[in-house]
Amino acid sequence: MVDYVDLHYASMLSSRLERFKFVSRNPVKINMRCPLCGDSQTSKTKARGWLLERNNALYYYCHNCSASRGFSYFLKDLDSLLYNEYVAEKFLKEKKDPPKTEDGKKFATATKFSGDPLKKIKKVSQLKPDHPIKKYIAKRQIPSEHHYKLYYAPQFKNWINSVIPNKFDTKKIGKDEPRLIMPFLDKNKKIFGVSARGFDPNGIRYITIMFDDRTKIFGLDTVNFDKTYLVVEGAIDSMFVRNAVAMAGAEGSAKALQKPENAIFVFDAEPRNKEIHKRIEKVISNGHRVCIWPSDVPGKDINEMVMNGMTNVDEVIRQNTYKGLEATLKLTEWRKV
Repeated sequence: MVDYVDLHYASMLSSRLERFKFVSRNPVKINMRCPLCGDSQTSKTKARGWLLERNNALYYYCHNCSASRGFSYFLKDLDSLLYNEYVAEKFLKEKKDPPKTEDGKKFATATKFSGDPLKKIKKVSQLKPDHPIKKYIAKRQIPSEHHYKLYYAPQFKNWINSVIPNKFDTKKIGKDEPRLIMPFLDKNKKIFGVSARGFDPNGIRYITIMFDDRTKIFGLDTVNFDKTYLVVEGAIDSMFVRNAVAMAGAEGSAKALQKPENAIFVFDAEPRNKEIHKRIEKVISNGHRVCIWPSDVPGKDINEMVMNGMTNVDEVIRQNTYKGLEATLKLTEWRKV
């Protein structure tokens, strides 16, 4: 049986892969137009790319270009950001495999927990001034009015295991580690997941853990959807701009957002990043507004821009927000920078 994590991430690719469909579930056979070679240039109906089950794992093969690789390498070729999430998820030990829905699009179940997990760890504001986490936050120049959103878990895996028993198999993964915790809270201030920032240069930088089966959105507790709001990539980035949420791994989808007509999508300023090109194109094709950064911004993301001296991020975003054909033209100019 194929690992449900592989099936989950394969399903996450369905919206971006042409003619994606499950042909069989036992064994798993998923058909699509090959995203690596583009498949047939003369016929849009041909789909010669396949994800196939082999020895309880998924492998990709294209009958047009003969590309052949394991699912993890296939995912990495398409989206390195999603691949990083996939690798982190593979490190986690699930207590049991969740059930599949009939359409195969969901492979996770809600996790019930009692009490408030955040009461088991400290707020950053409770740490001593010379604490390494305090110094890190000062270095990142995170505004003081957002410090209340940040927590510190000195033993991250043990803390998560206290919320979701056996989520981490500490014997296999190694010693525990400290992490900066950014909780996902809903409008009722109830926690439903966390983004955890690590500090080991050789480890996984960010790990996202969901306590309930919801879309990974940071900032639902503070955003006002009735006004113009920003949709950025990172939780920390959202703390430098007005009225913002951050989406982790949602690829610019507005399905989980309220009043998307009020949203401005803001991706990182990496004009040569093909993955960001695809995300911006998706936003434009769905009729939403998007920020196309000017070529002279001093950083790849909002936090880096601020650290490099930029003081008018909100203004720059709004002056460089586009929609429709104008957005497409601006994207064409930007990606050539």
